[in-house]
Amino acid sequence: MKCYNCGAELSEVSFCTNCKRDVTLYKKIICTSNRLYNDGLEKAQVRDLSGAVKSLRQSLRLNKENIDARNLLGLVYFEMGETAQALGEWVISSNYREEGNMASEYIGMIQDNHAELDMLKRSVKDYNIALESCRQGNKDLAMIRLKKLVSANGRFVKAYQLLALLYMDLSQYDKAEREISRALSIDKTNTLSLRYLRMIQENADAAENDRHSIFKSDEEPIRKIVDNELIIQPAGVRENRYGSVGTVFNILIGIVLGLAAMYFLVLPTRIVSVREESRQEIALLQESLDKKNADYDALQQNLNEVNAERQRLAEELAGYTGEEGTLADIDRLLDAAGIYLAGGDMASVGEELWDIKESIDPDKMSESCSGLYDSLLAAVSPYLADTTYNAAYGAYNQADYENSALLFEKAYFYNPNNGDAIYFAAVSYSNAGDKIKAKEIYEFIVDTYPGTYIEAMSTQALNQLEGLGG
Repeated sequence: MKCYNCGAELSEVSFCTNCKRDVTLYKKIICTSNRLYNDGLEKAQVRDLSGAVKSLRQSLRLNKENIDARNLLGLVYFEMGETAQALGEWVISSNYREEGNMASEYIGMIQDNHAELDMLKRSVKDYNIALESCRQGNKDLAMIRLKKLVSANGRFVKAYQLLALLYMDLSQYDKAEREISRALSIDKTNTLSLRYLRMIQENADAAENDRHSIFKSDEEPIRKIVDNELIIQPAGVRENRYGSVGTVFNILIGIVLGLAAMYFLVLPTRIVSVREESRQEIALLQESLDKKNADYDALQQNLNEVNAERQRLAEELAGYTGEEGTLADIDRLLDAAGIYLAGGDMASVGEELWDIKESIDPDKMSESCSGLYDSLLAAVSPYLADTTYNAAYGAYNQADYENSALLFEKAYFYNPNNGDAIYFAAVSYSNAGDKIKAKEIYEFIVDTYPGTYIEAMSTQALNQLEGLGG
């Protein structure tokens, strides 16, 4: 461990033996960062990738130069299919330390394997197209593209999640559970995957409970003894009886006596019994009705919750394609990174970064994308700042003010310390007739460079524009 002030090796004492600075708190911070790195390593080994990302990010917040933590975070992102974030972490790591850094080897491996790099870029493009198809209501096309994507890139967790979401929308919960299980096999503790799995299981159970079972009851056959023999008569079959008149008369007398006995002895008791049975049956029916009403209310509430969750998921899905939620910036950053890694023209990389800056605010990017953007800009700016400024000055001398204005702005973009570039950009806009743009830049110079000669000239120019009604 080295001293943060002088760079000397630290000993076990609580101060630097070289510059005498107190390093007690510094040591605690570095040790905590290393402990969080170890925790992230343990979680990554058991495929708790989300937990590993959280621990490694906390480690880097404490020590942004923890190379091991940053390289491991890139590997975790790469395993989850987040190629842009992985490249961002490795580029930042290689900028902190070039010699003996595994990040350079990781970048070189991707650079040497053009087929793998093309597949990863194509995966991001396919995912973005699938998102756009979902937004436009073309869910079938989105599912076809996502199936093709996961067959080519089996580590893209977000693709599995989106495919499961589409299956849930079609109430195909078995297929949705299969896709989300694949996502969980990559990242076992992904919060979004676990929430989708819970929703799938709850909706599948509710659908299963709505199915009606059909019960069949068979009538029992009639068993009776005739002449000391057991006779089994099928149910529903009536026995034909034949006999003499005396037999019929005896039967009629028996029926009359039986009815009389029933009326005086059995019937009152039976009436009471039937009333009690009816009361109990009514009570059971009422209890069953109350239970069914409660079940219906619970199902209705569950349906409302599912509809609300589906609406929220639809809004979340639409948010992926919004200004701050889309992955279009990742695609463009990957193009710029691919040109840079392939040793392409620096001007092409610079133009790509300028286009990204014009359409997307870099401050609204994710931390990894912003880091990749800043790293690429820092790499190409020394090569482009002077050449762009000279080209702008040449166009200015030839009175090509529209072209010079844009070139001076780019020169200031590559070198924010060149105040002359932004000043001449304002002058060029003014000469080209765009007074509004010129006034905007003059006001920026007055606020940004107080007490300088370009601030004084900008103030004078503003007064002239206001005097002309500009």
